[in-house]
Parts: sequence; structure tokens; C-alpha cells
Amino acid sequence: MPSVTLAFSPPLRRLLAPACRGALVLALGLSLGACGDAEPPAPGRLDAARQSPADPDLARIYDSSCKLCHANPASGAPLAGDAKAWAPRLAQGADTLLDHSINGYQGMPPMGQCMQCSEEQFLALISFMSGHSFQ
Repeated sequence: MPSVTLAFSPPLRRLLAPACRGALVLALGLSLGACGDAEPPAPGRLDAARQSPADPDLARIYDSSCKLCHANPASGAPLAGDAKAWAPRLAQGADTLLDHSINGYQGMPPMGQCMQCSEEQFLALISFMSGHSFQ
């Protein structure tokens, strides 16, 4: 496809340059003006996406399997750090939570997509996400 280049004389270019810069600044300002209209993410949602276990091995497991759902509000999974969402699950007890992690439950896939995880690792990950210690 052929391109078209407009050629202006040097005096005309000097005249047009400030107008072009002004138009560019105005267009940029108008396009960025809409950015403030978006609703900021809820604090809990933002925190869930930034959280990670302190233990490096658990952090790698969390990042590669749990985080996909437990840091994504659209997944329906309880978000990491959301005590209110975890409360009814914790009330079921560690055995039930462990069973759901290993065998799957509703939308949760079996083994939480972590086929190499041990029961201890599952409990540690649940503890991290729920903020509840099982000791």
C-alpha cells in the first residue's frame, strides 16, 4: 500500500508545529481523562493478587497452582486473605478442606492442580490463604 507524505515549506512547518503539539497534548489529555472514571479494585482483591507465602517452596506452588483461582475474583474461589469467605469453609474443619483439596469439590479441580503436593503442603497453603493455623 503506498504511503502519502505531506511536504510543507519550512515557514509553514514552523507555523504548524505548535498547533500540532497542542492538538497532540489535547488528544492525549482527553484520552487519559477517562482513566479516572474506572472504579478502583476493592482492597481485598488487590491484596489477594499480591500475596504470597513467605516460604519460597510454598510460594512457588501457590504461584503455579493456587493463585490462578484464589487471587482471581471471577473464579468464585475464596480469595487469599479474605477471612469472611474462608470462615464457612474453616468451620467444616481441616479434614474436609483437605479432602476437597485432594479430591476436588464443586469448581475446585482434584489436587488443586498440584499433583505433587503432600497433605502437609495442602494444609500449609490453606493456612496461608485462609489466615488460619491448623496446629
